[in-house]
Amino acid sequence: MDVSVIVCAYSLERYHYLLDTIQSLVHQLHPAGEIIIVVDNNASLYQQISSDAIAYNWHNVTLKFNEELSGLSHARNVGIRESRGDVIAFIDDDAIAAPKWTQAMVESFASDPHVGAVTGLIVPHWENNGNWLPKELYWMISCSYVTASTTYEVERSFGTNMAFKRTVLDRTGLFDERLGLMGKKWIGGEDTELVWRVTQSGFKILYDPDVKVFHMIPEKRVEIDALLKRAFVGGTSEGHMIKVTRRRVSPKTRRHYLSTLLFEFLPIKLRDAIVHQSRVALKQALLVGMVLAFWGSGFFYGYVV
Repeated sequence: MDVSVIVCAYSLERYHYLLDTIQSLVHQLHPAGEIIIVVDNNASLYQQISSDAIAYNWHNVTLKFNEELSGLSHARNVGIRESRGDVIAFIDDDAIAAPKWTQAMVESFASDPHVGAVTGLIVPHWENNGNWLPKELYWMISCSYVTASTTYEVERSFGTNMAFKRTVLDRTGLFDERLGLMGKKWIGGEDTELVWRVTQSGFKILYDPDVKVFHMIPEKRVEIDALLKRAFVGGTSEGHMIKVTRRRVSPKTRRHYLSTLLFEFLPIKLRDAIVHQSRVALKQALLVGMVLAFWGSGFFYGYVV
């Protein structure tokens, strides 16, 4: 299978991350047929990438420039329409692909003709001290909070690390451009909604831990105010997605996650905070409680407003 990798970028401030992303892609053990960088409304960023493409001799890197800030869903769709591969893969502009990323991806698709999408392990790469954040909240930094060591079928994926068969997208359609990040409109849900359509079309979503990327996490992303904002926006995104598309995440998935937090995680952390006088455990317990409250408030806001 030939793989087309799409990276969407808009900020010159994140360019040092993007450079590492591209370098990790051009050095894959199973080389991608093409790497498409879609730049949203930033001529300086486009010129910088163009210059470095010559300096680093990136033969398989293609640039696409959007004159208007059209949003992440539109940018991804532009990349899909420009691509030619059998497999269309996405990685964020602040993530680094493991050397076997594309190879493991192709092997997962080849393992079963009913696999329509593949996702994988997203490991946080802390730029500073952020590893106090409990794994149960890694979804807030777009990382894997379940780190299984085997391949299995899942219901969701993160846009940081996901891939689709072209034939499946031909059947289901592309990203819903009513959803997704757009300028200061910080509402996601477009990847969840597309994966929902893939499963409703009869295809499987496969999680493969060897389809691995490392997501750069700056210290400001794990500050309390940033985390609570992310929780509110996460709830708003899901509420808005349900309102707009009438599609929702499996209640079974949400019940299992909430049950784990309320009846396993919180009792353990509160015990450690009281018995062992652990400040970290207390901080984690309080954060989880606040995250649940902010997520619920955001969900109500996104669904009603």
